[in-house]
Amino acid sequence: MGDTTDNLRVATGVLRIGTRGSLLARTQTGWVADLIREANPGLTVEIEIIQTTGDMRRDVPFASVGTKGMFVKEIEQALLERRIDLGVHSLKDMPSELPDGLELACVPVRESPFDALIGRTAAALRDLPEGAAVGTSSTRRSAQLRHLRPDLRIEELRGNLDTRIRKLDEGQYDAIVLAAAGLNRLGWGGRITEILGPEMCVPAAGQGALALEIRAADDNARASLAPIHDSCSADAIAAERAFLAALGGGCSVPAGAFAEIDGSQITMVAMVAAPDGSRVVRGKSRGDRNEAAQLGAALAAQLLSEGANELLQR
Repeated sequence: MGDTTDNLRVATGVLRIGTRGSLLARTQTGWVADLIREANPGLTVEIEIIQTTGDMRRDVPFASVGTKGMFVKEIEQALLERRIDLGVHSLKDMPSELPDGLELACVPVRESPFDALIGRTAAALRDLPEGAAVGTSSTRRSAQLRHLRPDLRIEELRGNLDTRIRKLDEGQYDAIVLAAAGLNRLGWGGRITEILGPEMCVPAAGQGALALEIRAADDNARASLAPIHDSCSADAIAAERAFLAALGGGCSVPAGAFAEIDGSQITMVAMVAAPDGSRVVRGKSRGDRNEAAQLGAALAAQLLSEGANELLQR
């Protein structure tokens, strides 16, 4: 009965989107809303701000919160309770498995998947002086930075993007590392002093992409999203998420994966690291784009056999 009500609501021209309240979340959700309106003339799109666990625990390091999906759980609950019709998430925040009754219906075209350095005292990672303080919120980034530059001080950095940049400008850090996508979406790409490519820092699975989540039974919401789905982005992310799922890891695991589509082929690099950066297990694979998920799972199995399993159990 509830699903019928949902479908009638969407059919009469209202689609309600749930998102976090940060400047970045609101900006990228506004971009999604504009895409949906353009593809569905006459559809009214409303945005509802939902506070998540990750937003409420800003004073606690991410690794200590211990909640998979800490930026998505409350939005998913709103979907299940039919208070919204669509959840917009940063895809890298999403756990490998979705709750029963929900599905990832659409992945719009992906922004830059890479990490970016904003240096205050030096423009590039290699040029930072010994003992320089580098801020990051990610165990994946911190492990790889420690591996590349064990002489640096890698420190916790919390807060929304504008808060993190303000802390850098105030001199609390010599450099910070953030996702390039968020900076680009906010129009702050000019602050980037170095892009850390995957040969230096393998990005998080799904980084730079947005996940549009709906109830599995809501055919009308799915139809409204179909025109803005990007199959290249979705296939690359399918490989990355399959890799992470095969590891059994969430956002606190120091692991990364990046896949790239080239015609009918897909190339993928991935890594698992010790949290202190003392060891990084990396691998690369190439295969048929139609077997993206299998490629990701196989690369995970390869890395596990080469020592990643030991690192994940520490």
